[in-house]
This record gives sequence, structure tokens and C-alpha cells, in this order.
Amino acid sequence: MIVEVALNLPLQKTFDYSWPEELDLDPVPGLRVLVPFSRRKMGGVITSVKNHSDFSPLRKVEKLIEDTPSMTEEILELSRWVASYYFCSWGEVLNGTLPGGMGLLLRLEIINKSNFLPGIERLGKPFQEIVKNKTRWTEEEWNRKTPGTEERKQLAEWLQKGLLEKVQIFAGQRSRPKMERWVRFLKSDESNRSVRKKTKKIQILDRLAKNNECSWEEIRNTVPNPAQALKNLEKEGCVQIFEKRVFRRFLEDRMPPIESFQQLKEDQQNVFQEVGKNLQEEKYKTYLLEGVTGSGKTEVYLHTVRLTQELGKSSLVLVPEISLTPLLVNRFRSRFGDAVAVLHSGMDDGERYDEWSRVRNGLSSIVVGARSAVFAPLKNLGLVIVDEEHDVSYKQGETPRYHARDVAVYRGFKAKATVLLGSATPSLESSYNVQLGKYHPLYLKKRIFQPTLPEVRLINLKHCDRQKGSPFFSIELLDAIRQRLLKKEQTLIFLNRRGFAPLMICGECNETHTCPNCSLSLVFHQAVGGLKCHHCDYFLITPQKCPACDSSESPKIVGSGTEQIETELKNIYPNAEVLRMDRDSLHGKHALSKMQRRIHDQEVDIVVGTQLITKGHDFPNVTLVGVILADLSLNLPDFRSGERTFQLLTQVAGRAGRAEKPGEVLIQTYNPKHHSLQCAKDHDTLRYLEIELKQRNLLKIPPFLSMVLILCSSPSEKRAETLAFSVRNRFKKLPPSLTVIGPVESPLKKLRNRYRWQVLIKAPDASMLKCQLNRLMKEPLKLQKDELLQIDIDPHHLI
Repeated sequence: MIVEVALNLPLQKTFDYSWPEELDLDPVPGLRVLVPFSRRKMGGVITSVKNHSDFSPLRKVEKLIEDTPSMTEEILELSRWVASYYFCSWGEVLNGTLPGGMGLLLRLEIINKSNFLPGIERLGKPFQEIVKNKTRWTEEEWNRKTPGTEERKQLAEWLQKGLLEKVQIFAGQRSRPKMERWVRFLKSDESNRSVRKKTKKIQILDRLAKNNECSWEEIRNTVPNPAQALKNLEKEGCVQIFEKRVFRRFLEDRMPPIESFQQLKEDQQNVFQEVGKNLQEEKYKTYLLEGVTGSGKTEVYLHTVRLTQELGKSSLVLVPEISLTPLLVNRFRSRFGDAVAVLHSGMDDGERYDEWSRVRNGLSSIVVGARSAVFAPLKNLGLVIVDEEHDVSYKQGETPRYHARDVAVYRGFKAKATVLLGSATPSLESSYNVQLGKYHPLYLKKRIFQPTLPEVRLINLKHCDRQKGSPFFSIELLDAIRQRLLKKEQTLIFLNRRGFAPLMICGECNETHTCPNCSLSLVFHQAVGGLKCHHCDYFLITPQKCPACDSSESPKIVGSGTEQIETELKNIYPNAEVLRMDRDSLHGKHALSKMQRRIHDQEVDIVVGTQLITKGHDFPNVTLVGVILADLSLNLPDFRSGERTFQLLTQVAGRAGRAEKPGEVLIQTYNPKHHSLQCAKDHDTLRYLEIELKQRNLLKIPPFLSMVLILCSSPSEKRAETLAFSVRNRFKKLPPSLTVIGPVESPLKKLRNRYRWQVLIKAPDASMLKCQLNRLMKEPLKLQKDELLQIDIDPHHLI
């Protein structure tokens, strides 16, 4: 019997292995196995079983990692489509569908195969002793005992001669089921009589009689030092002590009480009835729900999930990573309890492995998660929800570079499920699909509590009055903040840039500090007394002298970041409680939830933050949102910069006035006439889409055609350029409908010590693009070890 195995390698093919007779279980697709590959062992997934192979001789599968397939038939099919569409390795996609805790542990060991090791007498006594006393060692142990260069040279020689051998030993997976001791009450009248006078035993039996069984820990909390009493009870046949698997739960200590469902408003009810009708018909359909901020989209999601449960089907709810807060998780758990499983990167390996296991075993029929949760092994899928469907975090930045929203739509299509995409600012791709009739539009045009959306005003930084000594604030914005402080209301201040300042310039020669690994300036972080690169995390302690001219003159700080804005606000309003929310201020697993609680409990007056504060939050007392500089995202060299600016501003504006109190939004900008800002000011999504789609059509860029970005990188600038031209030469004879742009240097010329060149290809549709890519990869380019060729289908940025 022969099995086809997909390996976690950047190779677009599978490998055939023979199935050894000594393995008791018959092979089935989806099982994980350990196989030899080249000179090492690797974990892989069986994708098919067959009787014939075109290759000979075949190597054997070495070990069966599991008895029950991790991969369902549906996930195998879905991952295969992802690999095909996004032009990546099937094995890499399959590896990404599993939680990190299921990664394999392979330990390197060194085995002594000889009775005599020549030259050992020249080495130190500690080394001689370990060789005499043991015949095999882990590589870590060997390296610890042999720190010298001479010993390492001798080791290499023995390995080369075959006197020693390095082998890989399978040591299980990174996370394992968590087992606890439990005690079960065996109902026996005779046993009860035999212990009636023994107080500690009676206490234990009384405790067990209530629930039939409970954990050893629970008994110990009730009865002090119960070990001996439990052993005696077990001997007497009163109880059974056994091992039981328990599941680690994300935010288990904060499980909310079950709440009742809120009654839907008329427009919410209309949306729910339309989606519910399709759910009951069990037909595939994708809806695009455009709902203004605060319109109650989440409540519609909850009602729709409840209906799906009543129909006996499962639900998948995707949210952007940044919005996956305890508040959202608790809203689902408060309605559906243990039926909800949570999957996202903020969980540790054990929690994620256990939540995934609950889904795989059918213990949870609702999954709430970020991007990779699109591969959750749910059975009988009936509903797929993608909240904030426009969010860029749904696009994976590393291989495999899939877009979770589009994968979710395809999964819904294959499962004949209902797909609901929700956003206050739909992506142009989804809006265009509505125009084409692929998606069906739904609307929520009113807020739940406020009859009107917050008033938005644009402040022209070229002409406005500024605060003396603080050029980042207009007088109008500071006055508005002061009014909120007097009324005991809260303010959000948005600036999408971390750190104290983006530039530190020498006061003498005007030299800036740049990252040695990237073609970017270092960002000054006053709190840690140094300069950081926000791409490779390089850190430099603030120099006392300029490295270029040796001047000790105080450097000039140019621009602003959230750290500086926080400092300025504390100086202007010394009695106000100011909180900064960005990646630098989040320390610890539950830091974000603690900050949210402080804001919700009104312990904070002013919140300063990056896009972390733009969505996923509902703070009733926030009535003012201030945007320090709206032009940051607008000035990026990318065709989506206007779209992202409109979405960011609309989302952050939606944080104001979400309850009974009206909201106000002040946006500071140098470019107030730009249509992205004008449409955000007027809450006019329709007009924005009309303008942007018209411009995109004229430029022939997505969503009116498909694109692929081929990124060539190398530690050598010349080799990166040569590789890019080699790629371009593969596309000399193309149909006239295809356009090749480049090769050109990437806007980020150097990143993490790698120089980057890129080639962009545009085609009327994705199938034509893939056809040309298949031609390119039919004869793979010969790459040196340190060269990389990255293919990004439907890129979300060109930087």
C-alpha cells in the first residue's frame, strides 16, 4: 500500500511512501505520520492512499503520530484549494491549519557505535567520562559537556568516520492533553455503612454524592489532607480514582453568566429574517452587511448563530486579530456557554490545542477566532460570519499568503452554508462583488442608541491656531478635550504611529539614525531611552554624540508618536488620567482587557492610541474622538492608501457617542479636500465607493483585475536585482491582456538585512495569472541558499 504525503516544505508537490505492514492501523487521508526526508525526519499529512507509484524504490513511513486523523476531509479539500489558488505548498497550508501546540518535537541524539574512539585521550577528563559512562547523548547534553573547539573538531571527525551517529528521536508534540486526578463515587450501601464513624471519609463521600464525581483538587479544598482517606475508600470499593482529561480554556477565570437575547430593532430584524430564510433553505449565499458603527451588527450575528444552533449546524465567526477582545468573546459565551471555542494567537499553545481539540471532537459547535480559525475542523457547517471584512489583518503576511475572508467565502460555498460579511466600511472588492451580483447587499443605517452619527469636522493644519509649545494640537481640539473633562466624559486621541518621534536628527550635520538592517529611520522611544526599528526590532541606546560628525549638540526631535502625545496631554491637563494603548504599552497576556476595563469603569479620562483603539471597543462615556494627523496613511506609496484612510477614520469616528450622549469627531489634516477625508466627514460610504471604484477602473487595478506581486530578495543587492530580472525574462511572451511592471526596487528597499526587488503582473482574472505562474515555475529558477522568491496572489500592499 502506498500513501501520498504532504510535507511542511516550500515545494508544490507531495511525496510517495510505502506503508509498513507492522503498523496496525490502515492509512486514511488526514492522518499525520513521521517520514524520512533526505537525511532527516519530518512530520507530514497523508493526502491520499493508492496502490501504485511512478517512483521506485520508495522509503517507508516510520511512525504513525495519531490514531484518528487530525484533518477532516473538508479541511483537506479546503487546504488544497488554498495551495492551488495562492500558489504555495499544500504541506505549508496544512501545517498552518493546526494549532502550534501540535508541532512535533524531534530530539537530536548522538549514538556511540564503536568500542574505541581514537584520539579521546587527548581530550579533557569530563569529556572522557561521559563517553565511558554512556552510549548515547542528546545533542544539548553533548554540547554542554564539550565546550572546547578541540572537542567539537574531534566530534565532527568521529561522525564523518561513522564511529558516532546523529539520529532524530520523535519526542511527541509540543502540547499534550492535560490530565488531572478525579474521584468517582461508587454507590454502595454496604460501603457507606462500613465507614459511618470515620469523619474524614464521610466528608469525602458526602461531597462526592452531590456530583457523583469531582477532581482531587476540589476534594482537597473541602477536606484537608485527603490522600490517605481516599486510598482507603478506594480499597473498600467506595470510590474510583482515575485520570481525566481537562480542557484549558481561554479566559476561563472570567466566564460570564448566561444572558438573555436582546430584542432586535426593525432594521436588525429585517436583516436577520433575510439571512435566517437562507439558513433554513440550506443554500449557499454570501451577504454583505453594511452597518454604520454602533448599528448592532454583533446582536444580529448572535441571533443568527442561535438559529444555526437550532437547525443543528455549526457556526464560524471570524474577527480581526485586533478586535478579538475578551469583551467580544464574553458576548458569545454569555449566550452560548461551552458551545463556544476561541482560536487566536493571543492564547498559549496548551489553550489553543485544547480549544481546537474540543472543536475536532464535536464538543464545540461555535468557533470565534482570528484569521487561521477559518480552518477550524467544524462539522456540519451552516454559517460563516466575517466581521470587519475589510480589515487588512485577514491577509496573511507570511507563507501561505491567503486572505481569510476569501477562504471563508469559498469554504461556505463548498459547505452550502450562509456567509455573512459585515463592515461599516466594506472593502472595494466586496462592494464590487455586490455590483456583479455575486454578493447580496444588506444594510443597517441607524445606530441603536443615538438617532444620528457623531458630527465630524476637519481641521486644516495649514491655517488653524496651534497650542503654544505643542504644535501637534489645534486650539479647537484642546478646547474640546477640556469641555469633556469638565463634563466627566471621555476622549479618544488617535495617532497611527508608535514611539515618541519618528526622527532624531543631529543638530549640527542633520544626519538621521537609520537601521543597519533596514532602509528605514529609527524611531525614538523616550520611555526606554533609545531608538528602535519597527520592522526588525533593532535597538540602539540614544547616543551621546552624533556618529557621523561626533557632535555632542542636542539632537532635534522631528514628528510625533503616541508616546509624545501622551506626554504632551499630561503636561496640558495635569489632573487628567491619560492612558496610552499601543503595542509598546501592552505588557502581559491580559493587558488589553485590563485597559478596556479601566476605560469602561471610567478610571481614565483620555485614551491615546494607534489603530488598536479604532474598532472592537464599545465605551459608552466616550463622546470625543480626536485624530492628530489623518495624512499618515494617506501618504503611503500604495494604491490602497486612500481606502485604508477612509476606513480608519470612519472606524475611529465610530467610537464616539455610542450610547445616549452625542459624539463629536475632530480630524486634523493638511489635506482636507481629499475625497477619503471628505467622505469620512460626511459618513458617505456610497459616495466614497463610487469615486474610488471609478478611479480604480481608470487605472486598471483591483478589483477590476487580478494582480500578483513577485518579491525577490537576497543579502546581496546585486543578486536581488539579477534574480528580479531573471523572473521578468520568464514573461517575455505574454498575451496582450497581461501587463508586467518592473522589475523595480521595492519601496522598502532593504528589510531585515535583505535587499528587495519586485515584479508586478496584472491580468483580467486570477485563472490567467495562475496559468502564467505555472509556466514560470515549470522549470524552477536556480536560487542560491540565501535567495528568496515570494509570490503573493492578490497582494494587499505593494510596499
